[in-house]
Amino acid sequence: MNLPKLPEALITPFQGFGILSGGALLAALLWPDFTIRRVLFLQILAFLQGVLAIQVGEAEQGYGPLPAVARFARLLFFDALSVLIVLPFLLVYLVETGTTWPSFLLSLLFLYAHGFVWMGAGHGLAGRIRSDGVRFVLKYGGLLLALFGPVVLAWPVSALIALPALWQGEGEGLWGLLLYLGLSGVSLVWWMRGGRSKGV
Repeated sequence: MNLPKLPEALITPFQGFGILSGGALLAALLWPDFTIRRVLFLQILAFLQGVLAIQVGEAEQGYGPLPAVARFARLLFFDALSVLIVLPFLLVYLVETGTTWPSFLLSLLFLYAHGFVWMGAGHGLAGRIRSDGVRFVLKYGGLLLALFGPVVLAWPVSALIALPALWQGEGEGLWGLLLYLGLSGVSLVWWMRGGRSKGV
């Protein structure tokens, strides 16, 4: 099986994601307050992954016409790549914070679902919104709203809440995991039915 080749336009975003994630881990490990240290890296990582995922989805929209299944497979591969890049950092964080392996695996599953949902969002917006300015506001405004809106409303579905909660074995994180798994399932059905982007 031939693995998808990373487009040249995505090399820098993936490199930046790895570098910034490493910096976020270092900042978290050096943070003097252990309570913040246990969540800081995960919260920064969720934001960075959302930004990368949007960029990947947007770049894939411009890659050219592909069958829906092939496009879906490419997004799944790039999503897995984003998780693999930060896996060494997560393993270091696991040792540092003393989380359990089940919590670690649930956190990986959340990251995978979270990344795929935002790749789909980036792909969909790029196919429907021609204006760069409007698209910029919608994609990054939407990401910030999804991250901080539920925090303000005390809903445990924001990645800023759900990912640290899963990492620490707290049940409330399951709500965020279920949400993103559900949205990924909706995306799966859409892709398998041959969903296409229609520029307007």
